[in-house]
Amino acid sequence: MSSDVRTALGPDGVAKAGAVTLNNAICLGCEKKIYPSEPANVVVRIGGRVAHIRYAHDRCHPSAVVEIPEARSPRPPAAPEDGMAMRMTAATVEHGRVVLPTLIAELEAPIYLNTGTGAGSELLDVLASRVLARGFSPVGRMRQAPAHADRWLATYTTPAGPDRISQLTVMEPDGTLFYTGTIAPPPQWTAGVEQYGWSVMYVGKIGLAGVPASDQKAKNRLMREAAAAGQFVGARVAVHRLG
Repeated sequence: MSSDVRTALGPDGVAKAGAVTLNNAICLGCEKKIYPSEPANVVVRIGGRVAHIRYAHDRCHPSAVVEIPEARSPRPPAAPEDGMAMRMTAATVEHGRVVLPTLIAELEAPIYLNTGTGAGSELLDVLASRVLARGFSPVGRMRQAPAHADRWLATYTTPAGPDRISQLTVMEPDGTLFYTGTIAPPPQWTAGVEQYGWSVMYVGKIGLAGVPASDQKAKNRLMREAAAAGQFVGARVAVHRLG
């Protein structure tokens, strides 16, 4: 990060931008994939109160703050079709003494809303802000499942193939598509959903990208650490199996 990027983001934004795992990030310059092993520069595109944190190959774009005229500034994306690259993980996560089916939604690259004025203002995660307004709650400790969020609905297909791949779709209360894609749910997740009719869903920065799908202990540890750091929000959402 260049000095002007660090100044624009402030300590909170610098920490958030630097904590991203680039698994499917697209370079701002050449529009090709950035692999985790490649060095990447942080570019902040600011238009109005929206700060889009983007990443670029070192050879394609320097780390810089790019001002965008407000009339041309993209609005904060609200759904996958609006440009959010989202990773969804299905896991079974300990909540107190109970292990519950859990979905974790993480953006590949963060998008923030500047909540103040001037350099270094605190940045608010656009996706977390959106779901907080739709029934989700901040998470600090994971002793119990968060409250139910009305009218959210997730559907999934029966896991198939050697990798147990399932198609998952999550809809917001007004019918907006929140996520569609594949997951590889462990058998315990499927059994839990069948038992309860819902799954806990967390949205935020957890860092599960590099964790093997079968390593439930590592997932639980990262979840507890992220909860203690106030890095995600959560709710229970209704889940139905298709077919």
